[in-house]
Amino acid sequence: MQPIHRPSSLIEDNPKKPLTLACYFCRKRKIACQSPPANSPDRTCNQCAKRKLKCVYPATSRRGIRPRVYDLQDDRLPRPPAPLSL
Repeated sequence: MQPIHRPSSLIEDNPKKPLTLACYFCRKRKIACQSPPANSPDRTCNQCAKRKLKCVYPATSRRGIRPRVYDLQDDRLPRPPAPLSL
C-alpha cells in the first residue's frame, strides 16, 4: 500500500493560533474578554484588571463536539406507553 500524496496547498503552513478563552467573570457577564499576550507573566484580562478582580480561566474550551454521556439505567427501564388518542 502506497502513502497518499496530498498537494501542498491542502497542508497548512501556519500553525493554528491558540484559542482564546474568556475568563469566568467575562463569561458570566457576557462581555469581551481581552486576555494578555501568552508570554505575559500576569494572566489578568482587561475587564478583571479594571475591577481589580482575580482572573480565572477555564481549563478547557466548551467549543466543538461534546462527548455523549450514556446513562445505563435508561436502557434497563421500560419505556412508558404512548398516550391514547381518542
